[in-house]
Amino acid sequence: MKRNSAPQSAEKTAAASASIWGATYRKATVGLFSLAFLIASSVSAITTAMPRAAQELDGLPLYGLAFAVTMATSVVAMAFAAPWIDRSGPGTPLLAGIAVDCAGLLVAAAAPTMEVLVAGRAIQGLGAGLEGVALYVVIARVFPSALRGKMFAALSAAWVLPAIVGPAVSGAVTDQFGWRWVFGSVPVLAVFAVALVRSGTRGMNMTAPRRTPRRPAGFSPIGPVSSRTRRQRRQTPRRRLPRLRIAPVWRRPGWALAAALAVLVLGDAAQRAQRWWAAELGAAVVVLIVAVPKLLPRGTWRSRRGLPSLILMRALIGTAFMIGDVYLPLLMIQQRGLPAWLAGLSLTVGGITWFTGSWFAGGGFVPPHMRLVTGALGILLGLLICTLVVLPATPVWIAWLGWAFAGMGMGMAYPTQSVLVLEQSPPAEQGSNASALQLNETLTTAAVLGVVGAVFAALLINPVGGFAAAFGVAALLSLAAGLVARRTG
Repeated sequence: MKRNSAPQSAEKTAAASASIWGATYRKATVGLFSLAFLIASSVSAITTAMPRAAQELDGLPLYGLAFAVTMATSVVAMAFAAPWIDRSGPGTPLLAGIAVDCAGLLVAAAAPTMEVLVAGRAIQGLGAGLEGVALYVVIARVFPSALRGKMFAALSAAWVLPAIVGPAVSGAVTDQFGWRWVFGSVPVLAVFAVALVRSGTRGMNMTAPRRTPRRPAGFSPIGPVSSRTRRQRRQTPRRRLPRLRIAPVWRRPGWALAAALAVLVLGDAAQRAQRWWAAELGAAVVVLIVAVPKLLPRGTWRSRRGLPSLILMRALIGTAFMIGDVYLPLLMIQQRGLPAWLAGLSLTVGGITWFTGSWFAGGGFVPPHMRLVTGALGILLGLLICTLVVLPATPVWIAWLGWAFAGMGMGMAYPTQSVLVLEQSPPAEQGSNASALQLNETLTTAAVLGVVGAVFAALLINPVGGFAAAFGVAALLSLAAGLVARRTG
């Protein structure tokens, strides 16, 4: 045992002392950093420009759906990405995701109506789902466990510059040239991102799955086997082992498609626009109850201690933060009359503090469990502060202060969850667990955004009530995340 432990400890020490910016991993880090920068620029720009697009296309009732449908379609892509990556490696799915994402942006940029814009956002979600799962698999495959936390921190850093200048730039472009230029300009960055990703991951086994070498017939690890030994093995009765059932390739994406469609139906039923809305609501709830557990580890919804609670908490904090990210700029523009570039300043503040929290989490100054609890409480505090801006007497700068706390909380909790999921997953299950982590977050966010968007549309006569309801739901989710965080260890 001592002979084997020495080389293993030496390998761990070498990995811990290595750097993602060293000669071995520098190109891969730059390539993945550029991809994260592309995604961050897209999210920041679109979130800032979407309120103006909804106003010009007379599509405020579909405002929430424009965000929910992207996440719903990404669920299907995430489920489909896992078997695809297992067969061909993460390289091709990653590039395909970027191409589909850009195609959706171009459709949205040319949209004559809000319905067409929503369709473009649906296409964009397919690409985003492929990108997300492939990115996790690349990190797990390229970087040793000691460097994964640093790589996730680097990806968080890729959001800083878009968070600082992205909302202001996209807001200025929206005010001066129109929102279509924002959607159409993002794919230009994809050309440079693809070039850097291909260069940085070349030679990193990106286009081939990991296979166990096949052994030749008659191979034995202890040497040649005689014909007499083979006869004895054939005559010896074999113990019947339980058969391993492998689900067809289409089964998991099929459940994901059913769940995504149920989310959209749920959002439509919540608007109560049709006479059969109650039947829609009941059918959607039944489908979600049946389909979602098929995509997650057992005990996720019951907050079973360990990995299931990590996956549940990610969905809670991701949904809470996204609600604020979507409705805070809209509140600033509609209720406070701010221009788009100034309304997007809250996203800038949140992005900076998110990176600060990620850097603090990557330094290991606080145990992981405490980082998760503190992060959830930071998000809750930030949302409660932002809710005060619904009142006309509250100064606008209060919202920026609140979103600074929310961003700090996300920075501490989000990358910590990613690292813990990879650490608690055997190598053969890292892809499926990473997929479940993103699937649950995306599915929950899409469902809640659909319902919140329907409630907001129903309260357009009293917009203050709609904004209060949105931030109230987000605060409750972050409170639940703080309770679940206690069961992640």
